Amino acid sequence: MSLSKSVTERIVDVSDAGLIFPNALSFFGAHLRYFVKEILETEGEAYVVRASDGAVSGLFIYDGFEKTGTIFTKSREVFDYLYCLRPFNFLFAEMKTEQEAEIYDIYTIDLADLPIGRRFKHEISVAEDKDTDEIGQFMASTHPGMNRRWVKVALKNGDRCFVARLSGEIVGLGWLSLVNGIGRIHSLYVKPQFRRMGIGEDILHARLLWLKSKHASSAYSEISRHNFSSTRVAMKLHMGVSGQIFQYSRRPVGAQEAG
Repeated sequence: MSLSKSVTERIVDVSDAGLIFPNALSFFGAHLRYFVKEILETEGEAYVVRASDGAVSGLFIYDGFEKTGTIFTKSREVFDYLYCLRPFNFLFAEMKTEQEAEIYDIYTIDLADLPIGRRFKHEISVAEDKDTDEIGQFMASTHPGMNRRWVKVALKNGDRCFVARLSGEIVGLGWLSLVNGIGRIHSLYVKPQFRRMGIGEDILHARLLWLKSKHASSAYSEISRHNFSSTRVAMKLHMGVSGQIFQYSRRPVGAQEAG
């Protein structure tokens, strides 16, 4: 594919009938339209690269508040172009290059194989609308610099936040989204002083059971290889590695920017 014959378009409406993502574009194909909708509603940006025949060969979503982006493509040429589209603190992509990057393994599970019976050590609840501000405060304290608009957008769009409390205080939570029968479980965080108590495992299992109850076929989670506790829990549940995503760090301001 030659970029000289390609066109880059900024997406302003995810309902555009011409916005079709090929299955081969990314492991995350089932969630791509959802990702675009979410980023636009949090006042971020989204771009597609189209080949000469009009087919989408690349997608870039970008949160200007957090200075984070994600590239979805199988083309190194498209990756290199999108890599320079915006300055970033962190950028995620399925493509491994010669640049240094942190590796996240994508763990998947067939929910038909998930055992239903489980003895929970802690009470896990699903957050309600009234909990939005409290969850936002917790997320901001544990994920400094995050775009807090995301919490309201995620809950409005049907994401579920599973919460563990001790003495009325949130000590851990984890999110999930269900799109096209496939669940994505992400953003698990337990406060350091409450780790090694089984809270993270309870939150993970509660999310998987919820997805199974909604007849999801499978679920996946991206876990950093440095996150030994989450990796251990995923392997305990017999989740298997189906791919990788790579986190690239800071590109200085001053390179090419989209208009």
